[in-house]
Amino acid sequence: MEAIYLTSNLRSFKSVSNTELINNTSDLFKISINFSKKNSNNNIFVEKSLKSAKMLYNNKKISKTNASVMFPCYSLVFGFNNILLNDSSYRREFTDSGMFHVEPDSRKSYNSYEKCLKQRNFLLKSKNYHSIGLWDKQLIEANDRLSEYRQKYFNKLNHEFSLILENIKVKIPEIYNDISSLKLVYMKGWEGDDFNIAFNQNEPKDRALGYTSSGTHRSDFIVTSMSKPIRESGSMSTLVMACLIINLAKINVFHVKHGFKPVLLIDDLFFGIDNKNLSTVVKLLVHSKGNIVLTAPNIYKKILEKICKENKELKLIAVGENG
Repeated sequence: MEAIYLTSNLRSFKSVSNTELINNTSDLFKISINFSKKNSNNNIFVEKSLKSAKMLYNNKKISKTNASVMFPCYSLVFGFNNILLNDSSYRREFTDSGMFHVEPDSRKSYNSYEKCLKQRNFLLKSKNYHSIGLWDKQLIEANDRLSEYRQKYFNKLNHEFSLILENIKVKIPEIYNDISSLKLVYMKGWEGDDFNIAFNQNEPKDRALGYTSSGTHRSDFIVTSMSKPIRESGSMSTLVMACLIINLAKINVFHVKHGFKPVLLIDDLFFGIDNKNLSTVVKLLVHSKGNIVLTAPNIYKKILEKICKENKELKLIAVGENG
């Protein structure tokens, strides 16, 4: 799973540096993956040493950005790394990574906004106000561009999220109400409709704080269940289901744009899932017709064997067992 993710994103999906993945007895690692896409066979190769990294796509050099589009891969980790339980930066990274794939030009707007924000915050912190006006103007313009991209992507994500839920209600009518009532709510990062007005109103506050308190860098989304935020009142099972549906929606948005689906890696399928929702998860995975790789502890082997027997689309691979 680590190797698959790294060949797409050139980094671990865990909180470790790439150099820590190199075996103690070696000074580099190599990964080569063959895969099919739109009826064509392809290869992606990664070599990482202590000093450098190299990526090849069909034996030609490729940048990290282009590799993530040619061989897209998303990861889903439950538990305390659930994006719905962490701070808003995790959810912005989640939506931005999908946005960059669907709207490549948005990356330029993102970089422009980050540059303006960094400069303005530096001037605010150092109380250097005489030259801040130019950055104020540029930040407002950059905010409007990036916020439009983010809102546009969220609308697509929300559309696919709603379609998946409607499909669940039809195919699994006995589903719990806390799952069937899930909704996404977007917050753009400031009060009111006009950022220019909100920005100017917050200027005294920003000078007192020493940083920019409003803007698309404060954008976020929440998931509600029965009209309440699930991070506050939802069960772990509901959180896991919501996170899975959001990721499946993200895959579908990519598919609509590019005509093929990314790989989704799910670490520890059984974390926080009760038996009824496990059945729903399996049906979701089967009906998604996606490229999904998931892991589960060996103690669930018999359950997984039964699931795979009932769902021929799934294949069980026992890792590290003799025979």
